[in-house]
Amino acid sequence: MYNDDISYSDDIKVYTAKDLAEILKIGRDRAYALMKSKAFPSICIGKRYIVTEKALNEWLSNYEHKRYII
Repeated sequence: MYNDDISYSDDIKVYTAKDLAEILKIGRDRAYALMKSKAFPSICIGKRYIVTEKALNEWLSNYEHKRYII
């Protein structure tokens, strides 16, 4: 389903842009644009962007019933 459910510890699950595209049902380019957005809680390590499951859920809760334009 997701990119092997990458986990850096047993407590923290992280998603890549590919995972994010699948979760949010958006295209890959839009997922990368979202990950690079300053308002999105992603982490950049080298050229790779990730977002923790917790940060993604909080971001989704904060933008519930709002419009987010990339």
